[in-house]
Amino acid sequence: MASEQRSALHRIFSNTGFLISSRIINAVCSFAYVAWAVHALGLKTFGVLLLITTFVTLVSDMTHLQSWQTLLHYGASAFEARDRRRFMPILGYCIRSDMISATIGLAGGVAVIALAGTSFLGWSDVVKRDASWMMLTVAFMNTGWSTGVLRLSNRFGLAALFDFGSTCVRTLGYLIGYLCHAPLEFFLFIWFLHQFALFLLTSLGGLVLMRRHMGADMGLVSALLTPSETSGIWGFTLRVSVNQILDALFRQGGTLIIGAMLGARDVAIYRVTKQICDGLAKPAQMMIPSLYPEFVRFRDSQNWSELRHVTRRLAMVILGFSVLAVLIALFGGKAILHLMLHDSFDHEELIILLMVCSALLEVCIIPLETLLTVMGRLAAILRYRLAVIALYFGILAGLLALCGVTGAALASVVCSVLIFVICLVLAARWISPRYAAHHGEA
Repeated sequence: MASEQRSALHRIFSNTGFLISSRIINAVCSFAYVAWAVHALGLKTFGVLLLITTFVTLVSDMTHLQSWQTLLHYGASAFEARDRRRFMPILGYCIRSDMISATIGLAGGVAVIALAGTSFLGWSDVVKRDASWMMLTVAFMNTGWSTGVLRLSNRFGLAALFDFGSTCVRTLGYLIGYLCHAPLEFFLFIWFLHQFALFLLTSLGGLVLMRRHMGADMGLVSALLTPSETSGIWGFTLRVSVNQILDALFRQGGTLIIGAMLGARDVAIYRVTKQICDGLAKPAQMMIPSLYPEFVRFRDSQNWSELRHVTRRLAMVILGFSVLAVLIALFGGKAILHLMLHDSFDHEELIILLMVCSALLEVCIIPLETLLTVMGRLAAILRYRLAVIALYFGILAGLLALCGVTGAALASVVCSVLIFVICLVLAARWISPRYAAHHGEA
């Protein structure tokens, strides 16, 4: 039992280490390329860049079926056993899901821009034109099946390497744009290339790992044409995807509302501040991709005591990261923000502190949501998250009118607290010994 706990924790922290090392390099690059873009475009035009890329990301997130979770949930045992007969139909289903959702996202995004770009988002014809051709990016943002293969293969180092490769494309492109005083369209094209590079690297990596694990004659083409007969697979995929859609609305929808109500300059301030604060919380966040396979193993073996032990250890690590992130935000956040934006605004320190608190609460929410997903409590999560997000948009609109960007940060904290408390209550039966004994899962 003790050795299994150590093994699970070792895998989680080892895989997290790969991802953290990549993210640290990416964070350093982001400080550089954001500053270059602000210098080249100016704060207001940089805000337009953020509005367009935020919209593209939101469309992708809202239409992207979370096929990697389906692959891990239904295919983990077949993958470990190298059972192609059971695994390949599930993989084919996941690839089809990615392709269908990308097509729907591309077409739907263009339609929304044409119908609501001016009336709802407040975009000019030039911005609508740029946003429309940028919707091509959505076709290359769905890497669910290949991400799932990387995680099943325990190759988190490759995922970090691919992420770093795409960041290099973006950093080099933004540097060229800064040196050549390039227009907005150039920076948008570089953002497209950065997403395409990640798609290409991840897909090729997934194919290579599949050939090594399942053999060259794995029958990928026939799997694409064969419907999966796994019971409940569509329902599970839709439930986890709806949860991610709600999360995307919470993360990205607020940015578009800020742009519509306050303008591009305030969007730039809000998004860059959020990026800095998310970066401070990123080391703890990087544990999350490592958690799902471990929680699935504990569920399948009914090892509830080991699950509680691992969860408590992770909570201590996240708490340590949280204290460190808050200290960095208090003493260095303002300086980092000035280096990136080369501008100042009201209530800087308060906004930074609120955004850090929101980011850290989201870090605490994700492992609880992962546990609840594995244990089949997705329907409950969806009901409560939908209610909280509806409340969030009401609070956001009111606070934006009252206190601008500070209100946006405060609204984010309030809703993160609500979601965290709800998830903690729902997960108590698996992480609390007293609740576990009451429910017969000691």
